[in-house]
Amino acid sequence: MTDRPKSTLWPRWKSLWFHGLGPVLGLVLVSYLLWFIVHGRAFFATSGKGVEAPPVQALPAPEAAAAPPIAAKVPTAPAPDLRSQLEQVLAGIREANQKRDLSQLLSYYSPNFPQLTQRTQGISKAWRIYNYPKMAFEIQEIKPVTDNTAVARVTWLIEAQNISTMKQQNISRTYWITFSRESGQWQISALAKAD
Repeated sequence: MTDRPKSTLWPRWKSLWFHGLGPVLGLVLVSYLLWFIVHGRAFFATSGKGVEAPPVQALPAPEAAAAPPIAAKVPTAPAPDLRSQLEQVLAGIREANQKRDLSQLLSYYSPNFPQLTQRTQGISKAWRIYNYPKMAFEIQEIKPVTDNTAVARVTWLIEAQNISTMKQQNISRTYWITFSRESGQWQISALAKAD
């Protein structure tokens, strides 16, 4: 039998693996895991080229009962058309308050508005005590939730005059108003005081 020389290739691979490639691959694996933990997504994940996810907008909820549903995709800015439509609703409410027209006022509220009967009674009581010579509103922000629902932060600036004493006072109130489009018309479906 012939004597074959021992191959020195395996000890070299073994040495190279334990002293070179093993630690390098371990470092790469640890780096990848750290990237995933810090960024919450895989480094090599594939997505559409140039496609960005829409920004997430959290909706502050002043009261849990009045919190509107939040959609998965929320446009970053409301269309100018939406703003003008919501302004028309608020202008109608202002006009109905100044004319003391309860049926006109109620036409701007959804039949599903929580405690609508109590709200109507409260408005009627306030009209027996106060006149509203000046009412102005300002929409600070609008957050579309769905095609038929939007939430707006609205500040009302009201000059109220007591009918019996003729004393005037200026009132400022800010609300989160949920608007819903029902039968093609925007109406108020929820209301909550803003902080």
